[in-house]
Amino acid sequence: VATGMGLGARLGALSGRVVGDLGVVRSHVAPMYPPSYGALGVYARGYQRALAQHLVALARRDLPVPDLYLLLDWHRNTYPR
Repeated sequence: VATGMGLGARLGALSGRVVGDLGVVRSHVAPMYPPSYGALGVYARGYQRALAQHLVALARRDLPVPDLYLLLDWHRNTYPR
């Protein structure tokens, strides 16, 4: 995700990337593995860890108050979907 974008645009792009990538994994990658491997879950957990690390790094930055609210709102309302 480009760093020159505003926080809202970055979080939106991140959401789109995760959903798109996991859709590809679900339809093209996971079927190549035996179901017992749980390939989609493995990929999803990997994305979750990477996303969590990214959000922690964002939260540790000295963000303006509106960006803090945006980050908290995104984490609470957008991310779970």
